[in-house]
Amino acid sequence: MSNNSINIIFFGNTNFSNPALVECNNHFNLKAVVTNASKKMGRGQKILDTPVMQLAKENDFNTIEGDDLKDKKLIKQLKNLKPDFFVVVAYRILPKELLEIPKYGSINIHSSLLPKYRGAAPIQHAILNQDKYTGISTFLIEPKVDTGKILEQEKVKIELNDNFGSLSEKLSKVGARLIKSSLLKCLDNNLDLTIQDESKVTFAPKIKKEDLIIDWSKEADTILARIKAFCPKPGAYTTLKNKRLKIFEAQVLNDEINQKVGCIYNVEKDFFDIKCSKGSLRVTKVQMEGKKAMNCRDFIVGYQNLKSNILV
Repeated sequence: MSNNSINIIFFGNTNFSNPALVECNNHFNLKAVVTNASKKMGRGQKILDTPVMQLAKENDFNTIEGDDLKDKKLIKQLKNLKPDFFVVVAYRILPKELLEIPKYGSINIHSSLLPKYRGAAPIQHAILNQDKYTGISTFLIEPKVDTGKILEQEKVKIELNDNFGSLSEKLSKVGARLIKSSLLKCLDNNLDLTIQDESKVTFAPKIKKEDLIIDWSKEADTILARIKAFCPKPGAYTTLKNKRLKIFEAQVLNDEINQKVGCIYNVEKDFFDIKCSKGSLRVTKVQMEGKKAMNCRDFIVGYQNLKSNILV
């Protein structure tokens, strides 16, 4: 079977999905792209496409809006395309009715070294836990989430300056690079796939609103990890005079200043310093509630009497 005769249906929603979508189109016969329907978003209630929908429209891919994955019309439509594989990247859980459709199975790209960090937020949890490495796993989808046999894995170093945005971009490119070889492996009848070791399973549950709150009673390293894990979106935040203040960029100061935890004790031209339980944070980029994100030089100019405020 030649590559361009292998029929693919791609499922995805986010920017993380797009590099893999491009690779599927480059190397295989892309029959359709399934993504969430366009929705009204924001204050202006503009109708916005998912990043995958945007890319699909730009390239005139056959696009299917997959709002109800158990809809009989959708199931029939996908069956009629006679796919050899589904490729699923940063999408939703596929019901059994869909998993039975492709001839050879469904492949998922997951942004961790499975069985570590099964679940919805593996990148954020790797940063929160201050891991030195993470990676990409491609695997055959089974009904139970993130449990399937592993096709390929690649380790990726988490650099000191990485945040959720930069690490997501790196991992998405690695996943895209692996999709061709992973898919072709599935056609090798003599291949022994790797079964996940259940004794090494850890989980990365969906991020909750309360996970975004900065607790200044923690050590500076721990707080900085939280800031990085939620940058650029949705943003870890604290409260300054009853308004949310998101912090996007900071660095750890290993000093021991005699100040109250959460106190802004030093304000300079381009930054301000906040006391943590151990060490301090030097903050350089923020976003005040109702305002745009800005560097601290602009923020400090517009916010008088910042010093000695206590953040909660």
